[in-house]
Amino acid sequence: MRRFALLAAAAALTAGLAAAPTATAAAPAAPSAPVAAAPVHFSGSNCPSNSLCLYRDVNFTGGGIAIKAGDYIGFLGDYGFNDQMSSWSNDSGVTCNWWVHAYRGGDRHVQYNGYRVNVLPSENDQASSVQC
Repeated sequence: MRRFALLAAAAALTAGLAAAPTATAAAPAAPSAPVAAAPVHFSGSNCPSNSLCLYRDVNFTGGGIAIKAGDYIGFLGDYGFNDQMSSWSNDSGVTCNWWVHAYRGGDRHVQYNGYRVNVLPSENDQASSVQC
């Protein structure tokens, strides 16, 4: 009798799974995450057009990295640029942000489109992640 009850329960479970509705393609999409992107490295003051550029030195010199609108770099150290930024220029067309820790951790700093900024001495060589 016990064996019959066990078989009946297994059959009911299997029938329930077979009748379970399947997901449809019309399900709402999850919000899009920022796109991780490899930055463009540049030398001197040669910031590529339409980019947010992070410079190694003050007064927009020393080379650095550039990203485009919609890009995100979770850890600048992956590109040899962690805690290296001393100035930035934003001609990306959008407002960007940088953070003092990897993956948007710690203090957030706004980088408005059209601005060029030598970071404050207390912020120098602090950037670890960036998003446009």
